[in-house]
Amino acid sequence: MKIKLTILGILMFTLHYAIAQEKKDSVMRFSLAEAKDYALKNSPIVKNSTLDLEAAKKKIWETTAIGLPQVNTKVSYSYMPQLSSTMQEFSGFSNLNSWLYNADQYLKANDPSNHAFGNIPNPGAPTPINENDLKWSLNWDITVTQIIFSGAYIVGLQTSKIYKGLSEYALSKSKDDLNESVTNAYILVLVASENEALLDSTYQNTLQILNDMKKISLQGLIDLTDVDQLQLTTNTLKSAKELLNRQVDIAERMFKFQLGLDLSTKIYLVDSINGLIKNFENNNILIQNFDLDNNVDFKLADTQAKLMKMNLLLNKSAFLPDIAAYYQHEKPFNTNALNFNPTDIIGVSLSWSIFSSGQRLARISQARYGYQKALNSKQQASDGLRLSYDQNKSNYLSSLDKYNTSSENLKLAEKIYNHSLIKYKAGVISSTELNQTQNQYLQSQTNYFSSILELTSAKAKLEKLLTSIQK
Repeated sequence: MKIKLTILGILMFTLHYAIAQEKKDSVMRFSLAEAKDYALKNSPIVKNSTLDLEAAKKKIWETTAIGLPQVNTKVSYSYMPQLSSTMQEFSGFSNLNSWLYNADQYLKANDPSNHAFGNIPNPGAPTPINENDLKWSLNWDITVTQIIFSGAYIVGLQTSKIYKGLSEYALSKSKDDLNESVTNAYILVLVASENEALLDSTYQNTLQILNDMKKISLQGLIDLTDVDQLQLTTNTLKSAKELLNRQVDIAERMFKFQLGLDLSTKIYLVDSINGLIKNFENNNILIQNFDLDNNVDFKLADTQAKLMKMNLLLNKSAFLPDIAAYYQHEKPFNTNALNFNPTDIIGVSLSWSIFSSGQRLARISQARYGYQKALNSKQQASDGLRLSYDQNKSNYLSSLDKYNTSSENLKLAEKIYNHSLIKYKAGVISSTELNQTQNQYLQSQTNYFSSILELTSAKAKLEKLLTSIQK
């Protein structure tokens, strides 16, 4: 049995280790569309915006509940260590009626015209009660209140609904910003990886030529200056390759961060740069109409103006009265204790601030200025978004032309560089000339990849302006 348990334990540990290792070694594959979907579901930014929206929904109910019946209860207990002299005299009577009768008789005897207590029937001989029963009291009461009219409540209810809309627009903006960030991060990883591959290829070719030249220089057929010149170029390429290798790692970590992935997760990007660029060119983004009323940034500015308007109405509502109804029931547990409160009370209360020495007018003026500022900001946002659309559309067209030009230039520079390598190996050109064509090729690579990043950024910004509000 011990042997079987030991074997079972080993098998369980091995299975657990294998599963953990498989999970560690697994690679997550993403297309650009899949990366966006994954980020929308797992990004902490979107999660927090979603929680804000849920909190705003609860805020609506919180405000609504203020105008619904409110029930409160209270239990109070009191104890008097020492009774007053009046209470001590009262302790000689069994109830309040007896005390009032004797007090009435006393007043009539001293002043027959005084009838403060009216005609109180004689309850008979008073029965003494225990002083301790007068020292404590225990009461329980329940109160029900209901707002009948309140200007602040009506405005608050409308404001909470507008606030919910603000949270919805904030969530939509978070999604738009995240899509833009994920797109840029995805392309950045592809660009860095491809740039690293091209630079590594150039470095390997240069290193091979350098090794060949060193062998030839040992025979005295090549000037050592040419070898040193090529060694300098090789060292520069090696340093640039190592720098680019670190940039690839940083770009991948940034991409994982945008998606909400663990930074140690292994990833593989399915889409290629050429495929994405082709989609960019085939996209009908340039023929779409810019709808300002469906733009999330404009909606945020519009909602902010609505909130400031509600603030103005709230300050105006301070001139209106507040009317509420209430019902109160009280239950005393010590019937011998003094208690002049009725058992049940039904009433209506009206609260109205009549004069405030201009405070309310000053608040209204401040709120009116705030509302006007919000309207100005809304108009500024409207003009700015239209201008931004025109600028981003122009930038997209310019970046597209720049990409096409740099792509063609890269092909030409690569062709020139390959021909120069052949000529250099044949001894037709010098190392200086080879270095010039190589630098030209490397600069063309830099321009090409920069144009890709510019095109991606311009398209992402234009798409965000044209994207409908996401809820």
